[in-house]
Amino acid sequence: MISMLLLTGFLGLQGSQGVVQGGPPPKPVPKTAPAALPSTPQAKHVKAYIDAFNSGDEAKFMKVQEALMSPETLARRPAEQRAKMYARLRGDFPTMKIKRAAATAEQIRAVIEDRDGNEAIFSFDFETKAPFKIKGIGIDIGNVER
Repeated sequence: MISMLLLTGFLGLQGSQGVVQGGPPPKPVPKTAPAALPSTPQAKHVKAYIDAFNSGDEAKFMKVQEALMSPETLARRPAEQRAKMYARLRGDFPTMKIKRAAATAEQIRAVIEDRDGNEAIFSFDFETKAPFKIKGIGIDIGNVER
């Protein structure tokens, strides 16, 4: 299975578009972090993203991405590539459920288990001005605080 996978390019995080093995791990999510997301616009974006992902409907997911992601982020990865990444993620994460999350205005890090029970940190980075669109998503498996 996946020992460590960092998808810094999933949706254009820092301009990268490829899958990168290794790299610096994200800041861990404390074991005591809550499972509930805070009541912020950024958290509402994460919830909408996860709900669309869990629907299993690629068209719905793609439409939600168009609404939630910054224009620059969407421009870095064509819709066809984003659809392929969605299919790939659905293979590893049939359903996303947040186990715990740490949030700031700039980033939400959520621990989510893959199909085999391995914990991954999904790092959602946000624009600094309203409406706080998602400017990148990183996925790291294997560096979660236990």
